Amino acid sequence: MALFFRAIYLGWFISLIYAAVLYFSDKYRRESLINVGIAFTGGVAAIVIITTLHAGIPGFSGDGFTGGFLARAFDSFVKAAIPEEIAKLLVFFIIVWHFDFEDFSEGLDGMIYMGMIGAGFGAYEDFSYIFSQTLPYIGEEGGEAGRALQFITWQRAFPGHVLINSVSGYFLGRARFTNGNQKKFELVAWSLIVAILTHGLFNLAGSGGGTGWLIIYVLALGRVFFFLRGKMLEDSPYKAFSELPDEITESSFVSYINIIRDWEFDRPIDRYKKLYDRETSPNLGYLPVVISIVILYPVAIAGVYYLNKLILDFFKLVS
Repeated sequence: MALFFRAIYLGWFISLIYAAVLYFSDKYRRESLINVGIAFTGGVAAIVIITTLHAGIPGFSGDGFTGGFLARAFDSFVKAAIPEEIAKLLVFFIIVWHFDFEDFSEGLDGMIYMGMIGAGFGAYEDFSYIFSQTLPYIGEEGGEAGRALQFITWQRAFPGHVLINSVSGYFLGRARFTNGNQKKFELVAWSLIVAILTHGLFNLAGSGGGTGWLIIYVLALGRVFFFLRGKMLEDSPYKAFSELPDEITESSFVSYINIIRDWEFDRPIDRYKKLYDRETSPNLGYLPVVISIVILYPVAIAGVYYLNKLILDFFKLVS
């Protein structure tokens, strides 16, 4: 049981670091922690979809990323990247898009919310790997379990899902604020294609043994993320608010903005100002967030873990 909760907190800690970097990457206006937490939890829940697929389709699960190049490529793309990215995209549309998060008010938010779903998915995946691959060493002499735990934790320290989904979220952010259903569909399709390609290549880079190629790939993917983030920040409707001098008064606010910038966004300017000033979006203090992380998060992970076991047991019974 000690290993179980240690694996939970290690998996959480790895993903939380990257989620925090993603959260604070919006320098003009940050999302409601409530909505961010919902997206993160949705990423954890997406694991259930993958477990059902692996258990329900014969030959779909198993020890992947082994064998020759073609076998590893098949495992990387077909068994992992394609179903996992479809599952995360479904979660995004069900939770973020369908319920029309009020905080989803600019293109960068697509990168943040999709990245948070990826962080939640990665948190559970990290826990699962750390727990399952360390468990066989429990009880062995010479500190084998401790060394295995350290080694596997290091292996899981690469920011795969959060980077992959932040980059693919760029296209979802653009789709959200693009007119025309055909254009929206094309951007969503590009989001899925990019997610599958980057995810599959990430798995392939890490499956050949060693970490050299994986480090290079992660650094390149990180560079792409910061490039796309810069483009979104440049086009952010909140950029103008941050550039306002202090002497601009409330009464002249709208007229002043209209002078310095043509307003090209769906919502009226006063609506964006309310969002910028946090007059509409609920938020949490940091104490409830800490309580959620320390207490509620392990409960959620444990719940998904045992639900996965029930799904696997069910398919074993009916097979």
